[in-house]
Amino acid sequence: MFIKLNVNLLNKKASDNVVLVVIDYKSLNKIKWPWNRHIFSDIFDYLEFVCGAKVVVFHNLVVFPDTYNPKSDDYFYKNLSLHNNLINSYILLNSNLTGEVLPSEYISDFENKSHINILDKRTKKPFTVYKGVIKFPKNFLENANILASSIILEDKDEIVRNYMPVVQLNDKLFPSIALSAYSLYSGINSFILYDDFLCSSDNCKSLKIPVFTKKNRDYIGNTVYGILSLINWYKPSSTYYTHNTYSAIDVIDSYNLYKKGLIPKLSVNEFKDKIVIIGLNADKNVWEQLSETPILKKQADIDIHATVIDNMLENTFISTKKDDFTFIITFVFSLFIIFGFKKFKNNLIFTTLLSFLYFCYFVFENNLKILVPPFTPIITLYSCALLKKIYSIITTDKTTEMIKHAMGKYISKDVMKKVLLNLDKLKLGGVRTVVTILFVDIRNFTKISEELSPQDVTSILNEYFSTIEPIIAKYHGIVNKYMGDGVLAIFGEPIKNDNHAINAISCGIEIINSVKVLREKFIKDGKPKIEVGIGINTGEVFAGNIGTEERFEYTIIGDNVNLAYRIEAYNQILKTQFLISEYTYKFVKDYVDVVKLTQVTMKGKSKPIDIYEVLNLKNNDE
Repeated sequence: MFIKLNVNLLNKKASDNVVLVVIDYKSLNKIKWPWNRHIFSDIFDYLEFVCGAKVVVFHNLVVFPDTYNPKSDDYFYKNLSLHNNLINSYILLNSNLTGEVLPSEYISDFENKSHINILDKRTKKPFTVYKGVIKFPKNFLENANILASSIILEDKDEIVRNYMPVVQLNDKLFPSIALSAYSLYSGINSFILYDDFLCSSDNCKSLKIPVFTKKNRDYIGNTVYGILSLINWYKPSSTYYTHNTYSAIDVIDSYNLYKKGLIPKLSVNEFKDKIVIIGLNADKNVWEQLSETPILKKQADIDIHATVIDNMLENTFISTKKDDFTFIITFVFSLFIIFGFKKFKNNLIFTTLLSFLYFCYFVFENNLKILVPPFTPIITLYSCALLKKIYSIITTDKTTEMIKHAMGKYISKDVMKKVLLNLDKLKLGGVRTVVTILFVDIRNFTKISEELSPQDVTSILNEYFSTIEPIIAKYHGIVNKYMGDGVLAIFGEPIKNDNHAINAISCGIEIINSVKVLREKFIKDGKPKIEVGIGINTGEVFAGNIGTEERFEYTIIGDNVNLAYRIEAYNQILKTQFLISEYTYKFVKDYVDVVKLTQVTMKGKSKPIDIYEVLNLKNNDE
C-alpha cells in the first residue's frame, strides 16, 4: 500500500529503453498456438538484424522438442547460434518438485551459457533449495548462446514485491533475465555479491543493488530462499503493463513486408538500441502469465522483468537495510505511541500514527536509499492490544464459541474441527495423497462486474457462494479458497473418502443444476444472467499445513491443482460447461456418462491428455 501510494504521487513512468513484444490474443487469433518455432526465429532476426535491438530476451521456455515439426525445430536451433545478444529463459527446480531435470552431464554446458562472472563475497551463505535446472532439448542447449533465470517469487500473500537479481544453483551463482539484459546493454559483465549489496566490479560505481535473503513462495507454492531486491515500481500504462508493448503479430507482419521490399507496419527504428522482451500473455486464463504486484492486480511477468531492468539502468532499487537511523526513529515513535495509548485520547493516537506514516513517506520520497519500516511501531502496539483481547476471549466458554463461529466463516468447518481435535499435533507439514480437485467459476464475470455497482457485485457473489458451498459440503468436500468469482474445492482431504472422484462429479452436476435455478431468480430480480464452468482433476498432491510456526494454513499444492484450473478454462474454448481430465475419468468411468472431446497439451505435462465432457450420472439414485 505504501509503495503504491508513492508511485502514484511521484508519477514515475517506465523508460523507453525497455519494451515488450507480447504474444497476445490478436497474435493467437491469426496464428494458432502452439507456434512452429521458426516463427520465433523470424522475430529474433527482425528485431536484432533489421531493427538493431541491442538486447532481445525470449521469455518462453523451450522444454520439449516439437516432434510434429522437426524441420521447424532444427531451423530454430540453428538460428539461435546466430544471435549473440539473445537471452533465453530457464527455470530452476528444487528438491521437492517432481519432473525432468537437466542431466548432470549437461550441467557444464549449461554453466557456460551465463556470460556473466559473479564473485561471491558473502560472509553468510544461507541454504538454497535449488538443486537442478528444467530439462532442455540437447540441440537447444548446444545452440543457445545465453541463458538466464526467469523465476519470479511471490511473498506469502501471493504478491510480488521482490526480485532475484541472481540465483544460486548448488554452490554457484547465475544471473536473472534482468541482470543478464543489463550486462549486455551496459557492457558490464563482472559483478560482486556481498551480504547487503550486489555491485558491479568497478567498486559499485555503475550498479549497486541492495539485497537481502528471505523465504518466499516459488511458482508452485513451495517455500524457497531467495537473494532478493525490493522493486521500485512505475506508473501503469495499461491493464497489465507499465512499459510500451507491441503485438508479436505486428512484428511478424513487419518482417514479412520488409522481406518483400514493402514498408513494415512497425518502423525499423522502433526497436533500435533497445532491450526487447518477448513473452506470452493472451488475456485468457489458459495463456495468462500474470502476477499480482503492489501497483496492479494482474501484471504481466515480462513487465516485471522489464521493471527490474529499468531499476538497474537507473540504479533506483529501494534499500531495506536496517541501519542505526532506521532503528532509532522506529524506537522513538514506538515509545511515543505506546505512552500515548495509555495516557491520551484516541484522536491524538490517530494523529500520531498519521504523522509517523507521513514521515516514512517523506524519507522515502526524498532519499530512495532509505526505507523506514512504516508499520513496525503500529503493528507492535496493536499486536499487544490484540493479544490481550484474544486472551480475554478464550478464557470464557461463551466467547470461545464466538471464535469458532467467526473462524468458520474464513476456513472450512471440517478443517477447523480437525484442528480443534488435534491441537497438540498442530504443526507444519503434510502428506502426499491422491485427491480430486474441483474448480468452478462464473463465465465472463469480470465483464459483468464492470457494468455493476460494488454493492450489486457483492450481492451476486454472496448469493452464488451461499448456493454452492453447502453442495460442496454435502458431498464431503471442503472449500480450500475463494479466488474472485472462482471456488477451489478438495475431495478426499482432510475428510477421508475413497469415493472422492465420484463425489466431486456428483457435486459438479448439482452445482450446475442449482445455478440454473439461481440464474432464473437473478433474471426475475433484474440481475445479470450467470453461467458457470467446472473443471475436475484427480491426482497426487501435497496436502497439509504450510507457512511459518507462528501462522500457517491448510492447503494443497502440486501440478494436479493447476491442471484443474486449466481444464476448467477449456470450457470457454470448447463451448462446454463441465470438463474432467482423463485421470478423473479412470475413477468414474463406470458411473458417469461422458463425451470424449479432444487431446490437449497442458503446461507441466510431457504428453497430451484427454478431456471429457460430463453429461450425467448413469444411475441418478446413487
